[in-house]
Amino acid sequence: MQGRRCLVTGGLGFIGSNLAVALAEHGAHVTVVDALVPRHGGGRHNVAGVDVAVVIADLGDGNAISEALTEADYVFNLGGQVSHTDSMEDPVGDLDLNTRSHLALLELCRQLNPDAPVVYASTRQIYGRPRYRPVDEEHPIQPVDVNGVDKHAAEQFHLLYARTYGMRTSSLRLTNVYGPRQRLLGDHHGFIPVFIRRAMAGETIRLFGDGSQERDCLHVDDVVDAFVAAATCEDAVGEVFNIGHTESLPLRVIAEEIVAAAGGGTVELEPWPAERAKIDIGSFSTDGSKAKRVLGWEAHIGFADGIRSTIDFFREHQSWYL
Repeated sequence: MQGRRCLVTGGLGFIGSNLAVALAEHGAHVTVVDALVPRHGGGRHNVAGVDVAVVIADLGDGNAISEALTEADYVFNLGGQVSHTDSMEDPVGDLDLNTRSHLALLELCRQLNPDAPVVYASTRQIYGRPRYRPVDEEHPIQPVDVNGVDKHAAEQFHLLYARTYGMRTSSLRLTNVYGPRQRLLGDHHGFIPVFIRRAMAGETIRLFGDGSQERDCLHVDDVVDAFVAAATCEDAVGEVFNIGHTESLPLRVIAEEIVAAAGGGTVELEPWPAERAKIDIGSFSTDGSKAKRVLGWEAHIGFADGIRSTIDFFREHQSWYL
C-alpha cells in the first residue's frame, strides 16, 4: 500500500480507524470519511497522531467526498451502524445508514472512479440462526433483525454493481470483531466491549442462559489484513467471504478470559430477557476456507493473546474510552 491513495468510510470508528492507521503506517495516503453519528463510537482520537486526512460527512455526500473518491486507488467501505438493538428501535434510521447511503456511494464510485476496488464490511449477522455449523457462504440468508436485513441489502448492491457495471467490488462477512479503539460505553455495540468495560471496572458480567452459546472472535488486526487482501486480489471481485476464526469458544469461557486478562470482575448467569431472546442466534462458528483459498487469508491471533493486548491498550487510553 505504500504510496497508494486509500479512502476509508467509517474511518473514525472502530474497525475503520484501525484500518486507516495501519494503511498510513505502511506509507499509504489515507482519507477517512465519517459522519460522527452519536453512539457509533467514532472520534478523532482514534486516529490521533496519525497522518490521515479527515472528512466529516455522510459516505454518500458527493459534494464532500468527490475529490477524495476520484483520486482513490482503493475504497474501503466500513461506514454504517452495527447495533442490532438500535436497528429494531429505529428501523428507518438503520435503513438510511446501512443501505441508502451505501447505494449513494456506489453510484458516486460508478460515476467518478469505477476502476477502484471497493471492499464492503458486511456481517455474519445476515445468516441468522445457523442451520449447520461451521457456516459457509452458501448458508441460507435469514436475518433475525433489521440490521441484518439492511446490511445484506447493501452487500447485494455491491455485488450487483460488480455484475452489472464491472466494478471491482467484494464483501467481507465479519464475525465478532474486537480490539483497540472499540467503543466501550453503552451496551449496544456487541457483547465483547460490554464484557471488557465491566471487567475493567471490577463489575459483574451477566451472561444470558447457561453461557454455552459459542462464538468465534476476531482480533481487528486480522480483519485489517483481510481488507487489504481482498482489495489487492483480482479473484475477489464480485465475491463474498466469511472472515472469522477457527477458534470457537463458549460465551462463558470468553467472559472468564476477559476477567482473567483484566484482573477483575466476576461472571454470573441470568435468564434471557424476552426482547433479547427474539434476536439471539444461538451458537455460531465460521467456515473461512474460501477466504484462505482465494485471498490467502486466515486469522492468526488467538483470543487469549488478543484480549490481553486489547485490555492493555484500553488501560493506556482510559480517558478516551471509559
